[in-house]
Amino acid sequence: MGTSERVLEAARRFEWPAICPYPDPFYKELRQRIIQFWADCAELKTEQVQIADGAIILLERLNKLFIDPGSRVLGYSPQFTEYVTETEASGGIYEAVLLRPEENFKFQVERMLERMSQEHRLVYLDNPNNPTGQFISLEEIEAIALEAKRKEVAVIADEAFGDYLGKENSAINLMNKYPNLIVVRTFSKAFGLAGLRVGYGVFPLELAPFYRKVNVPFVISAVSCYLAGEALADQAFIQRCRGIVSREKKRLIEGLRQRGYLISETHDCCPIFLLGCQDETRDLWEELLARGILTEGGQGFRDLGSNYVRVNTPSRADDFLSRL
Repeated sequence: MGTSERVLEAARRFEWPAICPYPDPFYKELRQRIIQFWADCAELKTEQVQIADGAIILLERLNKLFIDPGSRVLGYSPQFTEYVTETEASGGIYEAVLLRPEENFKFQVERMLERMSQEHRLVYLDNPNNPTGQFISLEEIEAIALEAKRKEVAVIADEAFGDYLGKENSAINLMNKYPNLIVVRTFSKAFGLAGLRVGYGVFPLELAPFYRKVNVPFVISAVSCYLAGEALADQAFIQRCRGIVSREKKRLIEGLRQRGYLISETHDCCPIFLLGCQDETRDLWEELLARGILTEGGQGFRDLGSNYVRVNTPSRADDFLSRL
């Protein structure tokens, strides 16, 4: 889908001599735009919003804050691989509640609640999930945050794909209710600004000062800060993206099911989903690549085999299906 015309036009208007000095280390303008964007969901203070050069850097610094060698982190599987490896690189022990193929990989909140203990330092949830594209409801997120609060465990809701869903679905709505809940978001997905590397975290007031201790100054450029603010203001572009994704994903999934493929639990508006087949000896990534279709192989995710791939919904489902 690219990015919005508003962003491209803003890039043309940018006053390029502004790249000579250091940017504002507090990114006051972008933080204020983020606060205004979420004003109908939560009353946020400036110090609750932290800017980073991509969501993965926020996650890395959160691990630096929370994880010591041997710290236990609870998540579910499969989910965002880079967070899992980053946890282990930080000395943490990643434990996962498995999503079961026989249940269509549907998330079961009861299992997460049963597995959680006071021995865990963090609970990590990517929502929507990568690779299935399914959405964990706000009620389920709240149940997890409440149980984690009782056990004095912090919860990270990684909403990298969250802009494909409405604001009413975001855990930011719970932000000032749970002092243990952190929400991470990015401009790389729906906004189409992956090359600019802009992400942000929304923190409870109690935790924000601690994050600043592991953060560094000048995390994004003046150009990235300016264009991210312009992107946030163009919600019409995001609405168009959601509409196209929903329409083409439904067509694609219908065509794939007619051809005998397995489809994971997934949300209509999230562009990714998990595609599989019963035969565990098949290499689905190789088969699709031979037809000119690039996917992400199942071996790139914990607890998946070569008979699964993650699909990114194209802007035209027919382009995908015709190659089959």
